[in-house]
Amino acid sequence: MTTADTPQPTSSLQFFPITMFATTMGLSGLAIATHRLEDMLAGYGSLIFHGLAYGTLVIYLAILATYTLKSLKYPQAVLKDWSHPIKISFFPAATISLLLLGAVYHPINESLSFTLWATGCLFQFFLSLAIINSWIDHSRYEVVHSTPAWFIPVVGNIIVPVVGVSHGPIELSWFFFAWGLLFWGILLTLIFNRLMFHAALADKLLPTLFILLAPPSIGFVSYVKLVGGLDTMGQLIYYWAVFFFLLMLSRILRLVRLKFSMASWAFTFPLAAFTTATHLMGELTGQILFHYAAQGLYIATFIVIGFLFIRTIIALIKCEVCTPE
Repeated sequence: MTTADTPQPTSSLQFFPITMFATTMGLSGLAIATHRLEDMLAGYGSLIFHGLAYGTLVIYLAILATYTLKSLKYPQAVLKDWSHPIKISFFPAATISLLLLGAVYHPINESLSFTLWATGCLFQFFLSLAIINSWIDHSRYEVVHSTPAWFIPVVGNIIVPVVGVSHGPIELSWFFFAWGLLFWGILLTLIFNRLMFHAALADKLLPTLFILLAPPSIGFVSYVKLVGGLDTMGQLIYYWAVFFFLLMLSRILRLVRLKFSMASWAFTFPLAAFTTATHLMGELTGQILFHYAAQGLYIATFIVIGFLFIRTIIALIKCEVCTPE
């Protein structure tokens, strides 16, 4: 047998998925929601918040180190991820996690918060531009490749003002917010066109429908930070989030029956963001209904993320995650 005919050895590291960064987006979102709802957790709120903050940072660094090692040992595998019309959208999940961790650490360590946020801003800017350029040079893209995961690269920019108003010039936050808002409208139209008039999403991609909830949810939080209060536009953004939540709720029986995969983490950050947005709406309006709704949403978010975290650990132990597709 010639060398060319000899099967090349493979390693699980070679198949370490870029989608792992979605876990730290979900955990960061839960930490932010926990900080806002500390009162409902009695004397354990601060403990749970700090545990989530430190734990999420450790998990993020572990995932980042692992994917960096993959890029050094198997650069072709990383290039294959980047060239994939769907997986490419998950690369900015790494930088969005930094932006979210910046928000998580703002009440704990302002210097660390700034470092995380500024690093996230820098890489988010370049990744967004790179992916938009890949969309324009669309030789490898087809309509069936468009999924709600496409929101991640550019609509993720609307997260910047969450702590950006405290860390940098207000105009920088407005720039990222405007950029994200622009592409939210563009991609929302494209994705609904795909969902309505083209082939249905594959089952393993159905959890990404929950990403539809994320832009208006976190967008509401960012908008309130930018304008300093609640106005008509803020109310519109929040109730757009309510609509998408109800839409997802109407499909929940089908979604919960899906087999676990890393795509299941798509449920987590949007749900956590909507929880935070609902609690903020309660603070701004003074209506108790929003506080009760936020508490119910928080419990649901905690259960969902807890289940997925345990299921992911089991999948990693069973070597079900780092496998070729």
